[in-house]
Amino acid sequence: MQNFYQNVADFKADFVQTTAHKMFAGHYQRSYGRVMFKNGLMRWEYNRPDKKLFVYDGATLWIYEPQVPQVFKGTADADRLKKALAFLTGQGKIKDAYRATKVRSAAYGYSEGYVLKLTPKEKNSPFKNVELYVDRTNFRVVRSVVIDHEGNRNRPDFLASETNTSLAEALVKFKPAAGV
Repeated sequence: MQNFYQNVADFKADFVQTTAHKMFAGHYQRSYGRVMFKNGLMRWEYNRPDKKLFVYDGATLWIYEPQVPQVFKGTADADRLKKALAFLTGQGKIKDAYRATKVRSAAYGYSEGYVLKLTPKEKNSPFKNVELYVDRTNFRVVRSVVIDHEGNRNRPDFLASETNTSLAEALVKFKPAAGV
């Protein structure tokens, strides 16, 4: 898997994101959209149920909610976020940031490939671990599950992913509209 992503300049895919909060056991929230990564930068375009845009431009995490309309600007965890996702565009190595364990795929209900459980090496990581579901035929990550210290789960499934498509740099930049 690392070898596959080492040669990736950019990545894009449709996604279905399922979030589960421990306080609300049995209740899930689903969102749909498109994600793009390039040179360690990223863009998440949410289309359903609400339109939202998340852009990480290398220094700032921008969150834009056009229906409100409002923009949030964050920098505190931007470097940590970059490290967490760097391997998807060949910008980092999993073994540098995580302790990786291959787990039994069948125990996770995934027969199409491999499941890696990643535990962050950084003591103050905002999440407890990450599960990567890897397609055995092409070594692409088709699902990730991020589990925080409270037991909340964030699971994006990546559909119709493509790599090395010459994504425009402008897609991973954000400039708030005047008055927002």
